[in-house]
Amino acid sequence: MAIIKPNNNTISAITALPAAITTGKVLQVVQGSISAETDTSSSSYVATGLSVNITPSSTSNKIFVTVTGSIDNQASGRVPRVTIYRDSTAIDSNDGLSLSYSQTDRTICPCSFSKLDTPNTTSQITYKVYVKSSTSNNVRFGEGSSEQLITAFEIAG
Repeated sequence: MAIIKPNNNTISAITALPAAITTGKVLQVVQGSISAETDTSSSSYVATGLSVNITPSSTSNKIFVTVTGSIDNQASGRVPRVTIYRDSTAIDSNDGLSLSYSQTDRTICPCSFSKLDTPNTTSQITYKVYVKSSTSNNVRFGEGSSEQLITAFEIAG
């Protein structure tokens, strides 16, 4: 059997293994939940009470945030919009990450959305779910005592 010499070196001359791939790995996962409804007719975003805290271990890491819950337009023609804030800043456009609309019926539907954020900090961050009404009529996030969840994953950058 032939002896294989990596890069023409003897085994004793090798001092280190190749660097491991470290980007893209999940470093931590945290979750928050509520079992409450948030009703609003505000055309500005209002907090739902659904939030999660996470402290990134490096400024180069990213945070992947997922939300599951339900939205209710309360009546035909109304448009609830839901989004995620990092502390006091929305991490998407003003249109939100999820919405529901029916021209003819009340619609209660599950919603699930996610966002990859680059916070560039090692300080604690609070991700919060906010809801607003595009039509200034009453809309709802959450339904009855069903559980809404927010999950934050720290991803190595």
